[in-house]
Amino acid sequence: MMEVMPKAMQSIREEMRKGRGERLTVPQFRVLAAINRGICHNKELGDQLGVSEAAISRMVDSLVQEGLIKKGINKIDRRLTVLTLTSEGQRLYNFIKTDARSRLQIKLEVLSSEDVEAVIHGLKILQKNLSVLQDNLKHLN
Repeated sequence: MMEVMPKAMQSIREEMRKGRGERLTVPQFRVLAAINRGICHNKELGDQLGVSEAAISRMVDSLVQEGLIKKGINKIDRRLTVLTLTSEGQRLYNFIKTDARSRLQIKLEVLSSEDVEAVIHGLKILQKNLSVLQDNLKHLN
């Protein structure tokens, strides 16, 4: 896994870069992806992406200026800013993801249907077990 996953992620990142064009940097795309997954606060984004809150704040501000993210106020704690994708941000994110998926699908056409099924099955097992591991780690903190 330690040898295969980095190569697989590199291939996915390459395809994502091709689809994003010159409009976004890779870290900016990662911010859009994290917000799309439901991460909506600067601290969470920084933790998820491994960068400081100051760096995330700068990226978020530039994405707000681009019209891809909007800031709102948390109704429970007004000190917290809630980030969401604008319709343009959602459209761009979906385009890049769909475009990358199509190119990856072409790359994987060399696999037999049995191999594809085996890979999908293995990834589902990995996803299930990683979720359990993450849940266990959260309970320890």
